[in-house]
This record gives sequence, C-alpha cells and structure tokens, in this order.
Amino acid sequence: MAAPASVQEKKVLPSVSNIHVDVAATSTSVVNEKDIKSDPSGTHVETATAARTPERQGFWKQRLSIRPPVDGDPRLQLSRFKKGLILAIISQAGCLGGFSSTIYFPSLVQITQDLNASQTIINASVSLFILFMGISPLVSSTLSDRFKIRRIIYIVSTLIFTLASLGGGYSKSAGSLIVARIFQSIGSGGASILGAGTVADIYPPEEQGTSMGLMFLGTFLGPVLGPPIGGLLAHAFGWQSTFFFMAIVGAVVILELIFLLPETYREDPKDTLDVLEMKGDATDDDEQTIRSKTRFNPFQAVMLLKHPVVLLSSIETGMIFALMFSMETIVPVLFTDNYNLIESQVGLTYLGAGVGSIFGSIIGGKLSDLSLMRAKEKNGGELVLEDRLSTNMWVAGFLIVPFGSLLFGWGAAKHLSIAVPIAGFTIYNFGMAQVLAAGAAYIVNCIPGQGSSATAATNFLRMIFACITSLIAQIVVDGVGYGYYGVILAGINIICCALFYLVKLKGASMRASAVRKEQATH
Repeated sequence: MAAPASVQEKKVLPSVSNIHVDVAATSTSVVNEKDIKSDPSGTHVETATAARTPERQGFWKQRLSIRPPVDGDPRLQLSRFKKGLILAIISQAGCLGGFSSTIYFPSLVQITQDLNASQTIINASVSLFILFMGISPLVSSTLSDRFKIRRIIYIVSTLIFTLASLGGGYSKSAGSLIVARIFQSIGSGGASILGAGTVADIYPPEEQGTSMGLMFLGTFLGPVLGPPIGGLLAHAFGWQSTFFFMAIVGAVVILELIFLLPETYREDPKDTLDVLEMKGDATDDDEQTIRSKTRFNPFQAVMLLKHPVVLLSSIETGMIFALMFSMETIVPVLFTDNYNLIESQVGLTYLGAGVGSIFGSIIGGKLSDLSLMRAKEKNGGELVLEDRLSTNMWVAGFLIVPFGSLLFGWGAAKHLSIAVPIAGFTIYNFGMAQVLAAGAAYIVNCIPGQGSSATAATNFLRMIFACITSLIAQIVVDGVGYGYYGVILAGINIICCALFYLVKLKGASMRASAVRKEQATH
C-alpha cells in the first residue's frame, strides 16, 4: 500500500539498487534518494554532509588514524579501478589463513622428525589452526560492528599473523609451534571475515555475486597454492622457511593495507529508512531495522544458527568446504605412498584444484548476479533474494562436486594414473567454488542488519566442520579405503545440498520468521 504523500515527502523507500546489506556491520545502510542528486552531466553526487572528509586530514594522519573518514558513499564515490584495487587487497588478506593452513602440509613428516614430536601432536596444530579460524572472526566482526571500523582491524590482525609467522619459524618444540599456529590463525581469521563486509560497502547488490566470487579467489587459492610453495621451500631450505615466507607475505599485505586501503565503513544517515525487500513485503514496521545489542558479546553471532534460513545455508556452505579440506589433508599421504612423490612434487599436485577454484569462483559469481538480475526483470523490478541461488549452483552441488569426489576416491583406490585423482580434486573445487560464491552472497543478505553476524556464524560452523573432517579423514581412509571415502563425500554433499534447496523453496518465509524473531529480541 502506498504511503501518504506527507510521509513520502519525509521518507523515500529505497529501490533495490539502493539497499546495502552490510556484511561486517550489523546495520543495513541505505542511500536515501533525497540525499543523492545528479549534476548536469548525470553523475550521481551525494549531497549529505560528511562530518569528516579525507581532504581535511594530512596523509600520515589518515594512514595512522584508527577511524579515518569515509568520503560519501563508496559505492558512488569510488572509481571502478579503485574498487578493483580494494578487492585485490582484501582478497590477499583473506588468503593468508588458507595459505598458512596448508603451506606446511608437505613438510609435516619433516617437522615431526625435527621437533621429535608425535604425528598426533603435529596434526593437532592443523586442527587447532582451523578451530581458531572459526572463533577469531566472531571477535573481529563484533569489533567492526561496535566501533564502525574495518581498516584498522585488517591491519592489526595481519600484524598479529606476521609476528606469529616469525615465531613459528623460530620454534624449537611442538608446544611453541602450536602456540605460533594458534596466533597465526587468530590474525588471519580476523582479517578474512571482513572481506565480505568491504565488498558490500563498495558494490551494489547486483554486483556483489561477481565481487564475492573474486574475493573468494583468495580464500580458495590459499589452501591449494600453499602446498606447492611449501613443498618447494621445505625441500630446498627446511620447514622453517615456510613460516618466514608467510611473515614476508604478511608484511607486504600490511604495507598495502596501510597505504592503499581506505576505510569503507559507512555511517547511516539519521533519516534513513531501512527495509527488507522480500517478495515485495517489508518488515512488520518499515521504520525499524535490526540493531546489534549494546553489550559486547562476540559469541552472540553464533545464536543466529537457530534460524533455519541461516542454519541450512551454513550446513551446505560449511560442509562442502570442510570435505574439500579433508581431501587436502590426505593428499600428501596418498601421493607419497601410492605414487612415490617427494615433497616438492606433492605440493604441485594441488595446482589443479587451484585452477578449478579460479574458474568456479568467476563463473559462479557472474552467473549468480545474472540470475538475480534476470529474475528481477521478470518480477517487474522486484528483487527476490532466493533468485540468487541460480541453476548452475545446483548443478554444481548435486552433480559436479559428487562426481569429483568419486573420481578422486576411486582413481586413488584403483591406482589409476595420477592424473585421475588430481582431476577429481580439480572438478570438486570447480563445483565447490560456484556453491560458495552464490551461497555467501545469499547468507550476507538473508537477515537485514545481521550480515556480519550471519557470515561469522557460517564461518564458525564451517571451521568446526573442517576441524573434525581433517582429524578423521585419514582414519576413514584407513578403515574403508579411498574409493568408499569418495562415496561418503559424495553422499554427504548431496544430502547437504538438498537441505540448502529447502532454502531455495522456502527461504522467503524463513527470512521473514527470522526477522520477526530478531526484532522481538532487540
């Protein structure tokens, strides 16, 4: 029902392109139409007065400020080149976790011997790393929400990662190595969760799928590029060199963050009207939006898993990643024992998975955006979030990923050419990247004002899954063999994808229910 004229003069309902669901901020920012005008050339210019502008501060004051100014709306003010540069930087920051999680996989045997530790203790360093990758983003996302900052958290988190990497290189015992790995995880995890928020800061909804896919390239490529680089370094200079290499990478990223990354967290205009577009229906009270609790509680985000729309989405996106990670953990043993490869050669076998992730991310993100925009045109300009879950994603989840699992498992079990399990791993990653690109863009927007919390909750569940699967992967393989291991992976993926399909069918009503419950508790 149309609002009275008097109301329309005060508040203008934003169009879909104006809606910004902030991923690492628990607020939904909207550019009010009355605050944006066009100059004679047709260029949008924001007329709302910014309290602070970068031009008013010196270069070093801006770079060293905890909360530097945001010049207008980054979606409108930043050039496409600047957005691309920001995307590249946050993708690098996001890759640090995955990169460091696997870079020493090829040298696990070497580390065990050098530190005189048991295989169980060394494997614990892998599992604890993954566990804290799930916990630390809960803290960083809450800090970002509470203090309305992103840039300084990127910098501090990456600094922690860099110092921990140096400590890992100088470790003389398994205990000190585990401590260093935990702080590596805390630093890299803190930066990785903010990437989706930054994407939502600088790109409108219809471009977020593609941008998310490109941002996830870092997340996907880190785990698959780590082993080949780590294998070469460990073979030539010893396992300590992998940590020193990560310290150097971390230092480079810190410099990029300081000198090239602006603050993108946007403060809402006071008279902004936030709405949830959901098959044309707004929330119960259009003037209300979900606000975060004033009490600092980083684990509050996990409670969003009580909502079916978040839980079902998180199960699929979490499990598909976790099973990929379990494959990564058994690859060194597989190719060393069954194919007699050395450390440097084992590392190179991960490159195929990296290629699959690249193409899957780009294709999946682009097709997700196209699906959303085509459905919007058919719906008369109405945006339905579930339309982002495009056909290619379901083909990937139900067919491509299970096929890759079976090819990997039975290729290894039958001792076929080494190209067969490598191809299976590549196909798995190609499908996985498509599911994650579309799934992440959906989860970010499923509960207005809770984007960062929903993303952090999903990440927490994903890392819990990955921690468990990485611990039991070799045990399962030893018990049933590689072939039936592939069957188990395929079956789990199909079941989880079917759960996610319920969101495609009933997501709108699930989201409405989640919004009402969140409003009732705020």
